[in-house]
Amino acid sequence: MASGLRAKLNRMKTAESAPAPRRRGGGLLCRVSRVPLDAAIYDLPSAGLRRIGWTGPRFDIRRCLFLDTETTGLSHGAGTVAFLVGVGYVDGPELVIEQYLMREYADEPELIDRLSGCMEGFDCVCTFNGKTFDMPLLETRFTMCRMRDRWREMENLDLITPARRAWKLRLGSCRLPNLEAEILGMPREDDLPGSEVPARYFEFMKTGDEALLTDIIDHNRQDIATLSTLLIKLCEINDRPDRLTDQRDQFSLGRSLERQGELKVARELYRVSAIPRPAGTLAALTGERVAGMANWRIYLLCRKSRDWEGARDVLEQMLNRRQMPGEACVALSKLYEHRFGDEKMALQYALKAKDYPDCEPPEQLEKRVMRLKRKMSEGDM
Repeated sequence: MASGLRAKLNRMKTAESAPAPRRRGGGLLCRVSRVPLDAAIYDLPSAGLRRIGWTGPRFDIRRCLFLDTETTGLSHGAGTVAFLVGVGYVDGPELVIEQYLMREYADEPELIDRLSGCMEGFDCVCTFNGKTFDMPLLETRFTMCRMRDRWREMENLDLITPARRAWKLRLGSCRLPNLEAEILGMPREDDLPGSEVPARYFEFMKTGDEALLTDIIDHNRQDIATLSTLLIKLCEINDRPDRLTDQRDQFSLGRSLERQGELKVARELYRVSAIPRPAGTLAALTGERVAGMANWRIYLLCRKSRDWEGARDVLEQMLNRRQMPGEACVALSKLYEHRFGDEKMALQYALKAKDYPDCEPPEQLEKRVMRLKRKMSEGDM
């Protein structure tokens, strides 16, 4: 009996000595900040805008809303929530950034309400991967909060696609922080990696420690600010691709413009990027493969326009420069056989192609050689 009473008293003492759980304040957290804005944002070239994906009528930066979300996950499922939505818009020489952050899941209807009211004042959004992630997710959240009727379909200028087309060959990763460091010359310091944002938010939900939110808010604010700078840079290089100096970027923009049907500009970019760099330099080592790919694109453009003489010239140039020599030999063999009717030269290049493995499956190359020999023997009869 005494021992049972003692145990009960000990439990009460432990409960009394334990610190009370820290409670967080409810309600939507709203932050407004301003950052300096590059004046070039007001004079974006129309050609650059079109080439990075703008398909609407005349673009007005004053009617464009920069948008980025921080979420509890990376899926589009109903369980994924955009707990922080940041938006930005131009105001004179500054970019105004508004951020809405849920401190409780019950705050989501208020967040959606605030966001809906903000979106009403704009015609389009500028995002980074917004077409496939941010905007579909927000549309789902509008529906889940029973505000589907307030969702607005807006023209989306998504910068991730033109960024990848321009710089993926050179950078590999086109994540926003990498673009800031390598392209925009503004590397982040002490930034919370995006992959750690959900875990940090869940920790806040457990503890109520609002200090955990600071890095998340700063990360999101930087993303919004970067969007405006990245938009300027992408429009600039797409408007004047002739000013590019990196061989990989020249080739990449050429591919992008070729896809859009701007063959004249694309071909000039290929020509420049195919020029060999001085021997012994780092540019020569890294650019050899790019130069070959560029000349190959020129060959394909010549073939498409049925410029057989031009196609032959560029293939022979590739051989002289040892750019994709195996592929060039096979292409020359085909060209001489089917366009110039010269089986002897076709056979010569087919045999030469054997010196370069992997340019064509060996059995296919052997069939080509045997067919050409047979055609030549039949012609001598």
